[in-house]
Amino acid sequence: MASINPFTRTPGVAGTAFIDMHYADKIIESFESDLSSKYVYKIVGLRGSGKSVEYRKIINALTDRKGWLVYTLSSAGDPLSTLIAKLSKEPFIDDDIHSTAVSAAGSAGMDVAVLKGSAEIEVTRTAERNKLYYSAEAELSEMIQKANDEGYKVLVGIDDIAKTTDMVKFLSIWGAMLLDDKKHIYFVCTGLAKNIEDFTDEPNLTFFKRSDPIETGPLDKYEIALMYRKLLGVGEEESVKLARFTCGYAYAYQVLGSLYYDKKKEDTLEDIIPEFDKILFSDSYDLIWKSLTAAEQELVRNIVLSDTGKAADIKASMSSPSGYDSLRQRLRNKHLLNTEERGHVRVDLPRFREYIRLWHSEE
Repeated sequence: MASINPFTRTPGVAGTAFIDMHYADKIIESFESDLSSKYVYKIVGLRGSGKSVEYRKIINALTDRKGWLVYTLSSAGDPLSTLIAKLSKEPFIDDDIHSTAVSAAGSAGMDVAVLKGSAEIEVTRTAERNKLYYSAEAELSEMIQKANDEGYKVLVGIDDIAKTTDMVKFLSIWGAMLLDDKKHIYFVCTGLAKNIEDFTDEPNLTFFKRSDPIETGPLDKYEIALMYRKLLGVGEEESVKLARFTCGYAYAYQVLGSLYYDKKKEDTLEDIIPEFDKILFSDSYDLIWKSLTAAEQELVRNIVLSDTGKAADIKASMSSPSGYDSLRQRLRNKHLLNTEERGHVRVDLPRFREYIRLWHSEE
């Protein structure tokens, strides 16, 4: 058993408890291949399914590779100006990119600093001319080209992307640069299905809509059991019991492992379930629930509380059965439903039935 708790609840961090599902490997291989024509990937999945962990693996791997410049941007900030600022700190970006020469005659009446010459003298740009002639798009394009000329590929990453005016503007510019065969640029982001779909009504973001989504699924149950045996020092039967309890949900795997590691020696799984519930309910399930429409919530409630799990029974229990098919598809797109068994539907989240029964069964 490890001497320090190897499990974590920090987003994007898996530590020694990391179970590799190899989503990141596919993206890294594609980005590094000269034969690949895929330059944009979206990692999508349910909240707590391990999207940020895979994203971080990509960022760390390519940051350490020769010939790559990797920049991570905030989804809530101004990605365009931030990327320009980060690129400007690179040693190969010189002052020529930031300065514009103008003639003395063209600067009459303005506060200028004379640099050289008498007839065709050059002067520094004033604040007024900066405003008139500066283009962030042109500046970024020139910087990217400069980086490529120096032998660098440029990767931009955004974790938990969300639609803002600044983000739409940045993606539009990035998409335009992707059409330039001379530029070697790449983009990867993570996001909830709803946040990714928010971009679909933007007419100039075709590249983003059509880019390959990598969907995160449940962790491998055998890998979970193996890691629990290795990191918790439990026997085979106990590790299988713990693995089954998580339902393969990545966040539940980390939370349960952390609680089990710190439990008293005489405590059992049943003893730590109340704390497990508190963490899962508040950190994950409340957020999932709030992201659903009222109609989606009704269907989820009926599915989770169903005694049979049969689609026909669930549909019949709805206040408006005619909306079942579209709602079911929407919830599948949000990665909340399991419909693998023909004629049945379920939610594969640990203790989610208890969450609905205790907190949302009377709504």
